[in-house]
Amino acid sequence: MYRKNFVANDRLWLFSSLIGVAVLYLHLVWQATENIDQLTTDSLFAGAIIWLLWRRRHDLEYNSDPVSSFIGLLLLGLILSKTLTLFWFESTLLFILPLSMAIALALIASGFRGFGQYIQELFFAGVLFFPTGAIGNFIDSLVHITILNAKFATYLLYYLGFNVATQGNQVMISLPELGVFKAIVDYPCAGVPMILLMLKLALLFVAFVPLPKAQQVLVPTFSMIFGFFLGVIRVCILTLFIPEPAQFAYWHGTQGSQIFSTLAIAIFSGFCYLILRQQELKASKVS
Repeated sequence: MYRKNFVANDRLWLFSSLIGVAVLYLHLVWQATENIDQLTTDSLFAGAIIWLLWRRRHDLEYNSDPVSSFIGLLLLGLILSKTLTLFWFESTLLFILPLSMAIALALIASGFRGFGQYIQELFFAGVLFFPTGAIGNFIDSLVHITILNAKFATYLLYYLGFNVATQGNQVMISLPELGVFKAIVDYPCAGVPMILLMLKLALLFVAFVPLPKAQQVLVPTFSMIFGFFLGVIRVCILTLFIPEPAQFAYWHGTQGSQIFSTLAIAIFSGFCYLILRQQELKASKVS
């Protein structure tokens, strides 16, 4: 009975602390950015990580030792004290907090011996909150997504009957009676942030839903390809609206970007629903 109460208290302490540090992190994000989109996505990610851990709450081992607890408490204390004196120029380092606080809580709850049981949640705490700009620019330097986007947009416009050409990350279009215009495809316009958002959602879906290995690869692959395709369509629209400044500003700005992000999430959600339905049908046939 004593052991059961001890484990229950540890479990209550762990999840209460997780919720507390998540709220603290989201408060700091809002203070530093006042970006409702980032706050929404970070809230979703934080809730997903806590829920992943909550599903395994009965399987977790709480066997920390004094040394692990001391190190975890020291790390947590340093992080919390730093949040009280966070300067504006340090706000770009906020993404480090979720992983650092998760490591500290894991050490306090289960010590070094039980640290491995939190690997999945620690992975998501490090990846989901990592700035998409840093990841995207690194990937673009390797794969050159902006150049690929410009080429695919050029091909699509060409097959739609427009007189277009491409050079690097530039799309040049000749419109009758209007002249020749040039669209430069940069990092945001290529849809790289949208691709990374879709990939993060796909990884969460795979973590939440038990899927065959083929579908575990299919879902993230589909998310990236579909995100890239939507980016190509957006570049085509922007290229055609260059002669109309008002329309171009709308589709190039926050509102136009949000339309494509919402569309991407909606269609991806439908794709995930089809995967789930397929799993249900297979399960019903087996039973």
